[in-house]
Amino acid sequence: MRSRVVLVRGSRAASASGGCCSGDVRPFDEGGSHCHPRPDDPADDVGPVYRHLRAALPGDVAVEIVSPSNWLWLLPELVRGGRRRGLRGAALGRSVRSGLAVSSLIVDGAVLASGGLPAPEDAVAAVEAELAVR
Repeated sequence: MRSRVVLVRGSRAASASGGCCSGDVRPFDEGGSHCHPRPDDPADDVGPVYRHLRAALPGDVAVEIVSPSNWLWLLPELVRGGRRRGLRGAALGRSVRSGLAVSSLIVDGAVLASGGLPAPEDAVAAVEAELAVR
């Protein structure tokens, strides 16, 4: 089975008509077509964690960023992952609720952080430790 790391991002101020990813889309004659400048926003905790995870983990590990508004995908993912790990009843409900929180770190359905992402180096260490258990 291929492993999946999911980062649940926080809300961001989407600009009107900002394009597919709410960034500033430049016209094609200015080098457009998804040429978004990387925002160095100190409030953005997902970007640095994503870049560190992608650089540290092997290519067969999927690293994905998910919006909390995409709960139609996230909810079944968390339920399946919790059931695979043997969670049932109230324990499964607590795991799912914590995984739906903004700024969560999830590895194959196991919620490693909820409501705030760890520092990039700590996130890499936690994910590597979780993957080593399997």
